Amino acid sequence: MKEKVEEIMTRDVITATENDTVLNIVKVLKENSIAGVPVVNDREEVVGVVSVSDILKLLDDFHWYTPFFSAMDLLHLHSDELENVKRDIEEVSEMKVKDAMSKNPKTIAPDTLIDDAAQIMYSTGFNRLPVLDGKGKLVGIVARADIISSLCDL
Repeated sequence: MKEKVEEIMTRDVITATENDTVLNIVKVLKENSIAGVPVVNDREEVVGVVSVSDILKLLDDFHWYTPFFSAMDLLHLHSDELENVKRDIEEVSEMKVKDAMSKNPKTIAPDTLIDDAAQIMYSTGFNRLPVLDGKGKLVGIVARADIISSLCDL
């Protein structure tokens, strides 16, 4: 039975930098079928996590957006409204990841017990936790799906 995060974490971590654009990260998330990535600064230190949820929050300020917005809604907009939507999406796409990310993420060590990682996720609401070694270097990431998958190995 697997007990420690290092046994289930993803080791080849896809990251974003603070100055990546939101559009670039959306493409990375989509191409890799993932929902979030750690954000690193110029010194390779983890300074945040950016997720699909963080990106969707950027749209909250636009009057046309609701969490239930769909392609059908677009079909019912007039051309001037469509131009506004297009402009707003372009504005968000050009934003920097540092303006969208969740800052000061909770991180864990590789020897953290899986149960403890699950408890941290539950208590914080985070869906993924960067894994840092003793020197603060990013060595992995563990997501809720990793923890759930580990339950299948019992």
